[in-house]
Amino acid sequence: MKHKSMIIVLFSSLVLTGCIYVDDTDGDRHGPGSARIAQPTAGQELLDLNRAREAGLINNAEYQQAKEAILAGIH
Repeated sequence: MKHKSMIIVLFSSLVLTGCIYVDDTDGDRHGPGSARIAQPTAGQELLDLNRAREAGLINNAEYQQAKEAILAGIH
C-alpha cells in the first residue's frame, strides 16, 4: 500500500507541475519580480521589414513608408 501511495504522489507532482497559475493583475507590470517583454530594436524592425518586402508581403511604397516611420521613431 505504501508503494502505491508513493506512485500516486509522484505521478500527481509530475502532472501538476504545469498547472501553476500566477496572478499578474495587480496593475504594476514593471515592479520587482515582474518580467518585462523585450521590444524589438529599430535595426531588427528594419530587417523584418526588408524580409517582408523580399517575400512580396509588402510593396516598395509600403516599405519606404514603414521604414521612414521606424527611423523617425513612430511605430
